[in-house]
Amino acid sequence: MTVRSFRDPEGREWSVWDVVPSRKSDLFLPATMADGWLCFEAAHEKRRLHPVRVDWDALEDAELWSLCLSADPVPPRTPRHSEPDPP
Repeated sequence: MTVRSFRDPEGREWSVWDVVPSRKSDLFLPATMADGWLCFEAAHEKRRLHPVRVDWDALEDAELWSLCLSADPVPPRTPRHSEPDPP
């Protein structure tokens, strides 16, 4: 798995890598994501882009930023079983 880092025009650092799902996860994924996606992650933001562009790891930073802008935002995870706040 290749991981790249780049900075967006505002100076935020992003990491990007390709995700290849396992056969078991195919049951839970939309058909459009079955072949994998690119994951873009910054400090407080995550995005997914599919399908994966074959040459993504050789792109210039500006081109990666352009792909990131077209990627779908991922909502923050919430715990499955949240405990009530203590009184």
